Amino acid sequence: MLMPTELDYQTEFYYQWHITGKCNLRCKHCYHEDYSEEGLTISELLKIAVHLSDAVKEWGKIGSFSITGGEPFLRKDAVFELLAFFEKRSEIGHVDILSNGTLIDDEIISGLLRFKKLRRIQVSLEGLQETNDKIRGTGSFNLIVNKIKDLSMAGLKTSVMMTIGKHNKDQVGLLAKELADLGVEAFVVDRFIPEGQSAYLNKWTLTPDEIKDAYERCYEYFNKSLKPRMLLYRTLFCLINPDDKHIGAMCSVGNNALTIMPNGDVLPCRRLPLNIGNLLENSIYEIWYKNPLLWEFRDHENLKGKCGKCEYVPVCRGCRAAAYTATGDYLQSDPQCWK
Repeated sequence: MLMPTELDYQTEFYYQWHITGKCNLRCKHCYHEDYSEEGLTISELLKIAVHLSDAVKEWGKIGSFSITGGEPFLRKDAVFELLAFFEKRSEIGHVDILSNGTLIDDEIISGLLRFKKLRRIQVSLEGLQETNDKIRGTGSFNLIVNKIKDLSMAGLKTSVMMTIGKHNKDQVGLLAKELADLGVEAFVVDRFIPEGQSAYLNKWTLTPDEIKDAYERCYEYFNKSLKPRMLLYRTLFCLINPDDKHIGAMCSVGNNALTIMPNGDVLPCRRLPLNIGNLLENSIYEIWYKNPLLWEFRDHENLKGKCGKCEYVPVCRGCRAAAYTATGDYLQSDPQCWK
């Protein structure tokens, strides 16, 4: 089943922007270590937004942003200021909001409807009700289901993220069917990596065979239904069917993405906590072109173990964050690869 055309790493540059570290939830699997960082002022955020958009324009690419936190709607004024700014920038293709969904109300929904470049509001569920509520808090499943209904009824597109581990891997298909009934547009599945406050949950980490089985079932759903669209743009998915160009993705580290933290620090990826600069002190050009860490990632010959010898290096490269968490070496093989 063919998927609609999506931007790829050669045409798009992606920023995941954590505008605050504060959050009203404490999900068990969260990668945050600290929830105290309020974030930069709105004027500082807008100054950075101008700089990042100018860079995208100079590179001749299409920019995309995910505005997140913590919980971004704890700073809803900043969210709306950034959306209004990106709405006016022709080089920005779309913006997503990644939220836990709990604070979304009629006022926020009404405000979001003004922005044509807002592609989706992504919320998270970790399985069916009992499983989800053990991770995200009692009552959170029904609350988020109702928020999805409110967003959909207003005409806003939604997506759901599910982070899979041993505790919930068998509920992917079951949750997907429930999301289809809710009108959710897209379903994103990502693997659990024990870091931040969840570092003690190593028992949740899937083995290579378990990842393979879970991904095969995701692909089976992908081929059966577009309700919701199962977005399989992750490393290792290419191994399921190397001939299907609609699944899989190269690790974005050093290629077409950066993460911005609440204090302006820049990371290669949110799950790879290696500081490579700060946008209050360094230009995006200095960070992107001069940081030696990024050049290490860009040269696939630096990859070690089976990743370094794999024929799928051009379309995968393994997850550098998973390698770093498991071994302390971001160039090591992806520990969950079954090849």
